[in-house]
Amino acid sequence: MSFKDELMEILREELKELKAIRDIAYNKTDIIVKNEIKSLQNITAEEEGLVSKMAALEERRLNLLDSWGVNKSTPLSEIIEKIPEGRKELMDIREELNNLLMDIKQRNDINSQLIQENLEWMEFNINLITQANTPGTYGKKDNKANRSFFDRKV
Repeated sequence: MSFKDELMEILREELKELKAIRDIAYNKTDIIVKNEIKSLQNITAEEEGLVSKMAALEERRLNLLDSWGVNKSTPLSEIIEKIPEGRKELMDIREELNNLLMDIKQRNDINSQLIQENLEWMEFNINLITQANTPGTYGKKDNKANRSFFDRKV
């Protein structure tokens, strides 16, 4: 098998895995909005498996470069320029990979923001609940013990 064929095979597999990761990132948004913690844990575990597959594919790609005497840090665009045939197909795959990576990054940024907002909302509610039974500075003292839903000392 030629270098180009091996590279195309690996890049196509990476493309397939990235599409699955992108789909998970979009599903995560819905799960976060619905506040389904168990589903979020499940989908995150699934995502970790796909990321592991991507790492293995990337290792395979780097080993391919090394076995053909290409520096591992050489950008894909430079490698494509040196391949005489099939350049258009490789450029299309490279473009699709870049677009997927940008899409995944944007979606993950949205998901992170949603999670941060949920955490802030939960903290706000906890503070409201814990301060609801705090006695005022002035006023009558009653003999009831001051109870709160949460122990703030923890």
